[in-house]
Amino acid sequence: MSKRVVVITGAGRGIGLATAKRFALSGDLLSLNFHSSDDELAEVAKIAKDNGGDAIILQADLSVHEEAINFIKKTEEYYGRIDVLINNAGILQSKDAHTIEWHEWQRMFDTNVGGTWSCISTTLPGMIERKSGRIINVSSELGLIGFPTYASYCASKGAIIALTKALAKEYAPIGILVNSVAPGPIETDMLIKDTIEYNDETREQIPLKRFGQPDEIASVIEFLAGPGGTFMVGQIISPNGGTAI
Repeated sequence: MSKRVVVITGAGRGIGLATAKRFALSGDLLSLNFHSSDDELAEVAKIAKDNGGDAIILQADLSVHEEAINFIKKTEEYYGRIDVLINNAGILQSKDAHTIEWHEWQRMFDTNVGGTWSCISTTLPGMIERKSGRIINVSSELGLIGFPTYASYCASKGAIIALTKALAKEYAPIGILVNSVAPGPIETDMLIKDTIEYNDETREQIPLKRFGQPDEIASVIEFLAGPGGTFMVGQIISPNGGTAI
């Protein structure tokens, strides 16, 4: 097979869905994970096939280690390998730090960090054997700068950034390139539900005076996975409209 095998977690909505559509148009061989929403993924699969590619759609709760492992193994069984792993699945919570319950903190880390690590650790052996691969972790601008009422989210995304840097240094010498995209406020379903962040006041604080769009992040992910990303190692690229400069 000459086409890339691309895994996208959290592909059912937002940034993940926009990313899936971009890779479908490129005719790649896609493995699309979703947790609860897959309404548009059948159309993405059709786009992939119409452009000479393919797509499988697999449900998994990546906060559960065994489900994440099975998702990756099913992909490898179907396509034989994974060339690009895009860890996008995640959750958001806004809450005063002193009121965060332990189970809420644990759920945040199980999903955002645990799911990412489970997919990476299961994918790495195949990439190591082939001495090639791209891993792109979707973190967040808030993992870089911190923000009130988002302590657990900031901590989890900061962990992904640190993990990205560590893996990049460890595996770049054998041809596996690990990078991260850290978006600012992007107009997704997840953000729209967050009334603390999604409002006119927040919009006015962004130098561009608007929220970002999922496809603007997908284009950065596509760049890192393609020919333009061949010298990118351990980079944290933050498309944020100027909110963190």
